[in-house]
Amino acid sequence: MIFNLIQKCYFIYEIQFRVSKLKKVKKVIIGLFIVFFFSFFSHNAISATTIGDTTFPADVGKTYTWKLTYPSEAKGTKFTFTTESLEKGVHNTIDALMVNCTMRAYNPMVGWITFLENELYMAANKTQNYLVFENYNYPVIITTPINLTLVAEAIHASNYSIVDNTIIENYISGISYEFTFNTKGFLTKGILKQDGIIYLKFVLATGDAAVPFGNYFLIFIAISVIALVYLKKQKIK
Repeated sequence: MIFNLIQKCYFIYEIQFRVSKLKKVKKVIIGLFIVFFFSFFSHNAISATTIGDTTFPADVGKTYTWKLTYPSEAKGTKFTFTTESLEKGVHNTIDALMVNCTMRAYNPMVGWITFLENELYMAANKTQNYLVFENYNYPVIITTPINLTLVAEAIHASNYSIVDNTIIENYISGISYEFTFNTKGFLTKGILKQDGIIYLKFVLATGDAAVPFGNYFLIFIAISVIALVYLKKQKIK
């Protein structure tokens, strides 16, 4: 699976970042594939929609935006999440609130890329403690009142702890992910660390709120950061 992702990542890189010294960049890209699984951040939502006993905090038509703040070379990269529909449906025989969304990413070098377009993001039922994220590996906006244990189980976190409103995933390799939510159900901060050192960080952008992604979305983030860092270094040389 990971090798397929690497091949797809490199293919995307060739199309988007046709630079002369591709071989050197390729080595850096492969080294960063381990950072694919990070997450996103939230917005102080003032409205919510309830279907049955399940409440989703982002109304239809609302767009939320987060920005990458670290590393500094990635300045201008941002991600958006737009709620397309909130409906009652059946998911795996469970009556559930069904959330469809559109997820997009922007980078100054390549412009906008759409990763999900009006596709299923979440199915949830509060009474039955049922929560599934579709077409997406990690949560961005969750149902309220928040239940971080349920969220951690939904993303199949195998080694995690919950501190206040933060889910912390730890791996033997020294990689860790931190997802911090506010009580309104939005991810407010996402951090990826390696041996305690921050590699990627996302925070809420001002204005409309938002945010992002499945495997291809994460691939775009990693590739964008790598290319920006590399090109900046080339300019310095």
